[in-house]
Amino acid sequence: MGGILSSEGHYSGKLDRIEVEGKTDTPDFRLAVSRHPLPLHTEFRAIVDGTDGDTYLESVRAKLRHSPIVAKGKIIRTKDVHGHDIELEVALNQARIQDLLTVGARTQPPVMSGEIEMNCRLSLLPREADIADRLQVVGKFHVPSGLFDNEKLQTRINDLSLRSEGKLNLVGKTPEEPIPSDLQGSFTLKNGILSFSSLRFQVPGTDADVSGQYSLDGKVFDFHGTLRMKAKLSQMTKGWKSILLKPVDPFFHKDGAGTELPFKITGTRSEPHFGLDFHHKEPTRVRPEMAEKELPQDDI
Repeated sequence: MGGILSSEGHYSGKLDRIEVEGKTDTPDFRLAVSRHPLPLHTEFRAIVDGTDGDTYLESVRAKLRHSPIVAKGKIIRTKDVHGHDIELEVALNQARIQDLLTVGARTQPPVMSGEIEMNCRLSLLPREADIADRLQVVGKFHVPSGLFDNEKLQTRINDLSLRSEGKLNLVGKTPEEPIPSDLQGSFTLKNGILSFSSLRFQVPGTDADVSGQYSLDGKVFDFHGTLRMKAKLSQMTKGWKSILLKPVDPFFHKDGAGTELPFKITGTRSEPHFGLDFHHKEPTRVRPEMAEKELPQDDI
């Protein structure tokens, strides 16, 4: 990490228990993994053991550009490895996902924008490597109204919602406002890979349960899941295709949904590929070299 930091505060107590309060400002805070600077302001209260440098953060209130962050934890010296182990419990409320992705991911602009709520446990291991390789995060999040920066991806989201509600006359047209996505789930970040053990995605007319992985360098999307849509399969297309699909409607009409289909999103951030996924059996694995054949827009 890098940046020019200024701080002020006061301390008191004994050498083995120094009570510290203060604030810091870093107008160009950045991580090596992204090198995209953002302003960071913190106000903190901590206990420092002056005999070994161990620090116990009782309260940290930070703001990363527009995103408030609350944290507590410890920075302690490790016996077997040179350096300190950093462990934090972090909570975000009304933060902006684009701020987090700007400082944490190499791709620009961020893949998504919108407010995010998140609770997580963060660990930064003490070894000589980039922060992206040492950082481990486990947590849960909710993005109630997210928009994708990638025009191709957002257009597919718009069309998916319109098709699943049977509004075929609007498909392919640019809406006055892009249709936001509701995302929530559990995740793990390790070795620069975001893994989602459970991810629920919702837009009007569509509900999806997904699992998969996304690399912070933007080189890999690999998501597989099940789409549940309000409309029947034959209601999501026109003309002779609609007529041909009516006999198969009962096969995809499940558990109250008009249509239930397995699907996948693979490829890269700049070139995401969408398709049906009837043959997916193995657990999701990141394969940077993979290339998926994209289905026509009418297929999903």
